[in-house]
Amino acid sequence: MGEITELEYIKTIYGIKKVMTINELKNQMAVSEITIRRKLKKSEAITSYNKNGMFYTLPHIPKFDANGLWNYKGIRFSEHGNLIQTIIHLINQSPNGLHADAIGMLIACQPHSLLNQLCLKAAIQREKLHGKYVYFSNNEQLHKSQLNKYTSLQTQYIDEEISCIIAIRLLIEKIRKPKASLSHLVKNLHKGNIKISELQAEHFFKKHGIEKKSWI
Repeated sequence: MGEITELEYIKTIYGIKKVMTINELKNQMAVSEITIRRKLKKSEAITSYNKNGMFYTLPHIPKFDANGLWNYKGIRFSEHGNLIQTIIHLINQSPNGLHADAIGMLIACQPHSLLNQLCLKAAIQREKLHGKYVYFSNNEQLHKSQLNKYTSLQTQYIDEEISCIIAIRLLIEKIRKPKASLSHLVKNLHKGNIKISELQAEHFFKKHGIEKKSWI
C-alpha cells in the first residue's frame, strides 16, 4: 500500500472511533502487532501521553487547544510528542515561566518527578523565587526574558493593594487554618474564585504584623 492509501485504510478501521489500542486494532485488522505499529507510524498516529501510552489517535481526529493538548474521556494527547517533550514545550512557550502546579493543571498529572529529571539533565532550568520553584527554558536568552517578566509581574502583584473583601476572606481563611501554608491559604481562596497571589498575601500579612510561623 502507498502512504496515502495506508492512512485511508487505517481511517476505515477506526470508523467513528476517536481512539484505539493495539489490541483493538489487532482484533479488527487480523495482522501482527509489528504490522499494526508500522501502519500507525506511516499514518503519523499520535500516542497518548498518559494511560501508559496505550491509546492511539489519527492526526485528523484531535481538536488540540491553544497549548497543543487534547483530552478525550481522560485519555490525553499532545501535538508536541510524549509527556517529557510536552512539558519542555509548555515551559518554553510560557512568557514568564511556570510553577509545578500550573504545569500539573495543564497536563492533568503530577509533574514533580519528571521536572526533577529534566532539571538534572539540564533540559529546563529552575529557580526558587519567593519560596517557590519556577521552571524556565534552558535557552539562556529565553530564560532571561522569562525571568525578567516573572520578576516584573510579581512586583506588580506586590504593589497592587488587595480589596477589603479579599483581605477579610484571607483573614478568615487564616483564622480557620492557622497552621496552613501561605500557598494552601491562597489555593483555597482561588477555589472560591478569590483572585490573590501568594506575594500579595505575604505582603498583606507583613504589613499588618501577622506572624509568619506557618507560611512556608
